[in-house]
Amino acid sequence: MPYPPPSRRDPVARAATGAVGGPTGRHARVGARGPGAVAATLVALGAGMLALAVFQKGHCVVRGWANPDQFWRTCYSDVPVLHVTTPLADRVMPYLGEGIAQPPGSGLVMWLLALLTPRAGTEVAAQQWVFGLWALAAVVLLAAAVVAAVALRPRNPWQAAHLALAPLLVPLALVSTTLLAVALAMLGLLAFRHARPAVAGGLLGGAVLTDPVALVLLAAVALVAVRAGRRWSAAVLAAAALGVVALVTVVLTVLEPAGGTLWLRRAWSDDAGYGALALVPALWGADLPSWTLTAVELLGWVLALLVGGRLALSAATVPPLARVAAPMLLLVLLTSRELPVQASLWVLPLLALSAISWRDHLLWAGAEAVHFVTVWLHIGFASDPGRGLAGEDYAAAVVLRAVALAWVLVQAMRTAAPSGQGRTSSLPVVAPDSRSAWAREASASG
Repeated sequence: MPYPPPSRRDPVARAATGAVGGPTGRHARVGARGPGAVAATLVALGAGMLALAVFQKGHCVVRGWANPDQFWRTCYSDVPVLHVTTPLADRVMPYLGEGIAQPPGSGLVMWLLALLTPRAGTEVAAQQWVFGLWALAAVVLLAAAVVAAVALRPRNPWQAAHLALAPLLVPLALVSTTLLAVALAMLGLLAFRHARPAVAGGLLGGAVLTDPVALVLLAAVALVAVRAGRRWSAAVLAAAALGVVALVTVVLTVLEPAGGTLWLRRAWSDDAGYGALALVPALWGADLPSWTLTAVELLGWVLALLVGGRLALSAATVPPLARVAAPMLLLVLLTSRELPVQASLWVLPLLALSAISWRDHLLWAGAEAVHFVTVWLHIGFASDPGRGLAGEDYAAAVVLRAVALAWVLVQAMRTAAPSGQGRTSSLPVVAPDSRSAWAREASASG
């Protein structure tokens, strides 16, 4: 069988199949029709995970997103909340006037949702429409990301299940528009693999505009491309991405100088936010000054670039993307001034591009689930101390999450072995000929 399912080789996946009749038998032909059939299966399963995500937000879907109930019920979502607390409720572009502290890609998508919904305003019906439209869009975005992940791993397409079936999709996928950035980034990686650096740069630039964490993948791809001798492709990629970011930023700034740059000013001036290690001192009563947080963030990005450059440029062979990107992402996340729950969605593409086991994935997901619950209890502490979680207790969950992030990203880095030297194949940055890399590798493995 060219594409055996995970239940054949992963003990956790084998045990999980007990709910649906057990692992596949020796003569079953699951995956025999190639990566396309695997992708279709995973897309359908991913849609099921997003249905569970809607169910998890069910209390707020029915009664609206109101304080503090949305925290006690752990059903908070940026999309409906910002709709009713900003000019989006009047279908006004959010960067006109005072603006909102959201990256342009995120704000513009929420504006598009506001334009499409038949019910504007601040009542529950408007929230339900906006959230429902975003849930439908999320299904399409996850499907695109999963198809890209399968195409990037034609010899082991089932590894994309770490994206399609990730347990964290249930609580995190609909909290914000981060899934849009993840999908754009995955499509950008696929475009670059198929020797389309300008298209890849445009997609990755859109991902950066939606969530600046996407800069990690952009830098990692460029570094691997340079190591592979594709300097021109790396330059085109970077120029296209930065051009898209600069164009959108300049247009918004010209339209409204204050509103168009609010998200940038807030990103470098806010206090430490939820989930970040930088918040731990404040939770114990020792607030760090803003300049310290900014310095640590900048240091994290510099270290990430240095580590990524070292791993990519000094390797004996062209390293796979996950080996370079995983430590870079770890450094950026752990030194960030805020690390919201949805930021962990960025880990999933790297798990799909490595050969990590489901055991390691679930250990990390468990720590993330603990943090997901405790962060809302801590936010609710201000309204009801007897019911909420004090800062000292929440600090323990933040540290646990940081340790779990380090663990899972190190495992992703370790299992991303070069082709022929480990359990997974390298991710080529440019297809060496005009044929599809998917078709070429699939035919080679068949």
